[in-house]
Amino acid sequence: MLLNKVEKLLMNNPVREAAQRYYEAKRLRELGGATTGGRALEIGCGRGVGVEIILEQFDADTVDAFDLDPDMVRRAQARLERFGDRVSLWIGDATDIRADDGTYDAVFDFGIIHHIPDWRAALREVHRVLKPGGRFYADEIYEKFLKHPLVRALLDHPREDRFDHARLARALEAAGLHVEASHDEGHFGFFVARKP
Repeated sequence: MLLNKVEKLLMNNPVREAAQRYYEAKRLRELGGATTGGRALEIGCGRGVGVEIILEQFDADTVDAFDLDPDMVRRAQARLERFGDRVSLWIGDATDIRADDGTYDAVFDFGIIHHIPDWRAALREVHRVLKPGGRFYADEIYEKFLKHPLVRALLDHPREDRFDHARLARALEAAGLHVEASHDEGHFGFFVARKP
């Protein structure tokens, strides 16, 4: 689901970037460590901040990334040009990832799954494209936050079949991803899960 104008503004500013760099990435790295080389994928890359984080803070060799919004992919291409062939970007959908089975050592989700109506299909796709032993790093927003009246008034999110921490953990396991570490902060949380 594409972001509306308000959420696009909220996702493309220095405050959001700082939160992603200095809080979300730090928490995910504490839970799961670095990727120590290898090939990573970011789902819903936005303007490319997550790709920079994956390369610089998680030590991936290369990162593939996609977004549903062509404007975001253009922004990411401009931002990430300096990385050359270490980065590949495209317009895509997390429920139908354009990659072969077992392609990636790590997949990253910086708050994208909650935007997807069929989020379980996205988790199955993450499982499919991960190599055996590959890790899924996710920080996600929960139903409790999405139900807040102000959030509902300003932001467009699917309203049916949302999740909390426990429900997302069960769905990860049902998709074949073993939860190795997680942290629940009430309105949002963090996971590192491994494909056996």
